[in-house]
Amino acid sequence: MAATTNRGITYTGTGTFTTAVDLDLPLWAGVDQDDNTWLSGSSYPGALTHGLARNTDGSNRGSARLVCLSLSAALAEGNTLTLSGEANTILSGIAHGLDSTANLNMSFSGLVCTFSVEQTTDGTSDDTSGATVWLIIS
Repeated sequence: MAATTNRGITYTGTGTFTTAVDLDLPLWAGVDQDDNTWLSGSSYPGALTHGLARNTDGSNRGSARLVCLSLSAALAEGNTLTLSGEANTILSGIAHGLDSTANLNMSFSGLVCTFSVEQTTDGTSDDTSGATVWLIIS
C-alpha cells in the first residue's frame, strides 16, 4: 500500500487497504498545530529569549493528538498500520469494522497497529472489511 502523510505523520499499511485521514485534532488548548509562530519568540510579549522553543526542530512533538482514519474495505487478517514522522507513540486506540458480518480487533504497540478480521463470531474464517480507527497519539 502507498503511504499517506497528513500534518507530519505518515501512515503506512501492509496489504492493499488504503488510508484516509478524516480528523487530526490537537489535544492542547489555544494553539493550532499548523501555526507555530509563537515558537519564534517574536510574538511572545516583550520578545523574551526564554520564550523560545526548547526542541531542536522547533515543534512541539510531545503533545497529544486525536486522529480518525478511514481504512478501505481491503483490510484483512494480520494487516498492520505503522505511524512515523511526528508521532512518538500510540497512547490509546479503538477500531470499528464497517462490515456487519466481520468481527474486527485491533491491538497496538509503539507505533504499530495490528488488525484481526474474522468473518464469524467463532473466528473460523478470515474476512476483509473496512474500518474506522480512532487513535490518541503523542
